[in-house]
Order: sequence, then C-alpha cells, then structure tokens
Amino acid sequence: MRKSNGNGIATSEAWRHAAKADRLARAELLVLPSGSTILAARPEPLEWVMSGRIPQGLLAVALADSQSPPGESDRELTREEILDLAGFAARLVEASVVDPPIGAGPDEIPLDEIPIRDRAYIFEWACRALDETGANAAAEGSAAAAHAIKEDISSARLEGFRPK
Repeated sequence: MRKSNGNGIATSEAWRHAAKADRLARAELLVLPSGSTILAARPEPLEWVMSGRIPQGLLAVALADSQSPPGESDRELTREEILDLAGFAARLVEASVVDPPIGAGPDEIPLDEIPIRDRAYIFEWACRALDETGANAAAEGSAAAAHAIKEDISSARLEGFRPK
C-alpha cells in the first residue's frame, strides 16, 4: 500500500488504514448479556459532537446546566426526537462494534439479528464514553467558537502574523 502520493500527502487508502488501525488498538473485549463476546471500541466523543451525529435534543440535554432545578427540563419527547434517538442508538452500536462487523455483506451480521438486550448493552457501554467526556468536549468547542467570533479576525489583524 502506498502511504503517500509522492508529494508527502497521505493517500485516502493509507488514511483509512490508519483510522482502522487506531480503532482496533482502542478496542476491547466486551461480554454481552447473551454470552457472546465481541471486540468493541468506545466512540470518540469530540468526533461525534463535531460531525453532528448526536441528535440536537440529546446534545442540549448533555450540555444543560447541572445546577438547574430538577424537573425544569423534564418533558415528553416528541415523535421526531424518539426517531432521532433510535437512529442515533443504531449508529452508535454499529460504530462501536469492531468484530464481528455489523452490516449486510458476507461475514457481517445485520443489526436486526443482534439480540435487543445485546444492542442495548452495547449502546449503554458506548454512551458511558460519550457521557464521560462528550459534554466537556462539546462545551469546550462551543466556548472556543464563541471566543473566535468575539475576536477581531480582520485581514489587517491577520497581516501581523505574516512573516516579513
């Protein structure tokens, strides 16, 4: 496999291979309620936040002020929010399982054939990773974006950084 295009820039194949190797290195054995053992990797919270793969309603709850009085944000989910959450759960399970691969191809298992208790277990396991650092990463990213907007980023100001 070629690692670069001759100009020092990685090929898409090399980049994809490096991402797979990183995911495999982070993977761990996970024993499921059914007794099956899989290889799974916890999701990278910042990646999920930045790519918009976390439904906005769920992200809003994760970023909610923990000092707000209990019950203030309690409400029933809308049908659309429930469907968003279900889709998010399926994508999170698929993204977390390294081996055996989930999919419709040969040597893959369709998501619908995985017992529901196992899917729920994988989802909860993966959510712990998002919960541990995801809200912090999202808050830091939002704060950095807000700070950048407040700063003077005019072309005149940027000229000061140009080498003379």
